[in-house]
Amino acid sequence: MKNRTAFFLIGLTTWLSCQRLEVEYPSYPKTPEGKELRHFLKGVRVVGLSVEKPTEEIWGSDIDASQAFIRIVPAKIFEAFSEDSYFKMIDLSKQPDLLNEMSLSLIGITENRAKFGELSGAEALLYINVAKPVSECSEELRPDYWAIGILVLQAAASANSKSKHGGRYRSHTPSPQRVQNSDPIMKMTGVRKITLPIEATLVRIDTGESKSVTISKASTIYNSPGAVSCPAMLDSLSQALTESIPELEARLSPKIATEKIRIFTEDEDPEVASYLEEGYLEIKGETPSFHRAKSAWEKADAKASGKCWAAKANLATYYFSRGDFEKASELYESAAKLNAKKEKYLRDLGKTAASAADSDGE
Repeated sequence: MKNRTAFFLIGLTTWLSCQRLEVEYPSYPKTPEGKELRHFLKGVRVVGLSVEKPTEEIWGSDIDASQAFIRIVPAKIFEAFSEDSYFKMIDLSKQPDLLNEMSLSLIGITENRAKFGELSGAEALLYINVAKPVSECSEELRPDYWAIGILVLQAAASANSKSKHGGRYRSHTPSPQRVQNSDPIMKMTGVRKITLPIEATLVRIDTGESKSVTISKASTIYNSPGAVSCPAMLDSLSQALTESIPELEARLSPKIATEKIRIFTEDEDPEVASYLEEGYLEIKGETPSFHRAKSAWEKADAKASGKCWAAKANLATYYFSRGDFEKASELYESAAKLNAKKEKYLRDLGKTAASAADSDGE
């Protein structure tokens, strides 16, 4: 019984001293472009989103539709990037204090990026400029699937009626060929073909470096079958944007991947251990912050004169989560050299980080 109690206490102590955490980290395409994006974004996760306002000089008679469209652009991009990408987005259009403080033009933010970063909390800016679309309307024959459904229902009802009146039962469902050739099925329909030029620029707040992509994706929008008018401009713009966003994400943002990693809180020095625990609580609290955790772990390592293996391991995990895989691998190796008992686990983590660095192409 005493042995069981001892093993339980040892297991409990070990569990309390190293908690597993599901760590999110960026996953890049295994292409040269993915590698370039990783080196550009290294350390960046919090991104402010700003959309340039339309001008009458560019949009002309479409200025009213453009203004209504631009109001929905931030929400669409914010939602898509928040759900699918590694970025943690900040919609700058919803920060009135920031709007009053400074111009949200690309030039204004770039020139005042230090102040912008301080006020917004962003590490980079995603600036979207939507140019005037090229649009053309025409008419095409389109199948009316609603009408097809009505024909099928009518045929079924006719068959049931004959069956009830004693007629010999046969299936009266029209064959696909007959349905497709029926006049009510194919109807002239209004079509809008639209190309929506979008220029997106990512600007690092710390260095001012930028990366731009331009997308001009052609979209085809159909009216309801039989409606020969051109589809509404606002609806067409909205659909064209929806079809363009995945390409923006693919070229400017990594995906999220996760890895379960232990966070260590043990040390012989109580003050060092308290810093380690403080860092862990920062990433498990109501408002998790890996940045504040990093600060606590740096204090732990400084107090231990750079000899705290647990602090180095936790800091490695921080850099891993930020996409700085080289720094993470280096710190995991340093931690492994300071703790023989955890050496294999820490070196395995170092290999995981090195693999993530190598996986984005040559």
